[in-house]
Amino acid sequence: MRFLVASWSLGVLVAGSACAQYVISSHSGVIQYVEGRAFLADKAIEPKFGQFPDIKENQEFRTEDGRAEILLTPGVFLRIGENSAIRMLSTKLTDTRVEVLSGSAVIESNEIPKDNAIELVYKKDSIRLVKQGLYRLDTEPARFQVFEGEVVVTDPSGELTLKGGKQTNLAGVLIAENFDRKADDQDALYRWSDRRASYVSQANVASAAAAGDSFTGSGYGGLGYDGYGLGGLGLGGYYPGYLGGWAFNSLFGMYTYMPYSGFGYSPFGYTYYSPATVAYAPNYGGSGYAYGGSRLSNIPTHRGAASALTASARTSSGGGLSGSHAASFGGGMGHASGMGGGHSGGHR
Repeated sequence: MRFLVASWSLGVLVAGSACAQYVISSHSGVIQYVEGRAFLADKAIEPKFGQFPDIKENQEFRTEDGRAEILLTPGVFLRIGENSAIRMLSTKLTDTRVEVLSGSAVIESNEIPKDNAIELVYKKDSIRLVKQGLYRLDTEPARFQVFEGEVVVTDPSGELTLKGGKQTNLAGVLIAENFDRKADDQDALYRWSDRRASYVSQANVASAAAAGDSFTGSGYGGLGYDGYGLGGLGLGGYYPGYLGGWAFNSLFGMYTYMPYSGFGYSPFGYTYYSPATVAYAPNYGGSGYAYGGSRLSNIPTHRGAASALTASARTSSGGGLSGSHAASFGGGMGHASGMGGGHSGGHR
């Protein structure tokens, strides 16, 4: 399968409507969201409307009393906790490498094309993501956990494959051990990442619906990628070889992940819809979009059927950042009614 977005730069490709602009990216390292204090190359980030800072290759990004969400390849989110730091070793879509210097990082991976590589580095250890899934790296204590998916961990002593429910120490000999991956047992960073995933999936429903309304019967407006034309296929007949991309939603002030066809599934339990499948989203066309575009019981998922937010997201009002500010660089209008607080207003 060819990865067909690598030759394009981050920006608006097709404007489906005021709330859905489809984009494709040529690089990883876009800072989508910051909550609290964060620094890029030791310079405090000052959010500006419609601008999303890039972490350049070999640049360091760190948080203090804050958290951040960073876009890697389409469908892959890197979320780091308080007092954490990373360095972008490579921003190429075909070879994305991130060094975790300190703190904690959660990686939500909804799509990994076969021709692409996503690698995390911690000191002498390297971790290559093999499958879609949910992963976490902590530096104190130094360990790597696989909630769902598969990775290959390599250090000077050898190589270790980890699958769901396994972890390894990164400060000694690589050994696969079991750990408790129940959502309700996780900490504030995990719960915050879950909430962020739910907001992304809400924006996906709105963007997919708007794209469907704009392009019904004409595919993606006849645009071609690497010689392949999409025009005339129709939204109900997306060419299955095409992978997903980022869609900017101005109402939510954020980028969301949108599959080209069919459904995408977040390891946190949410569904991502394409314009061809958004009609299956709960409450589509009704009084509002359901939390997270919750999974349908008759659609195969990674973790079975779920309804609305997961238990951890519904009950995790704690763990916020007291006295901090939240910044969506898109500067949108915040989430739709029923959210209990807008996206731009932060989570406390």
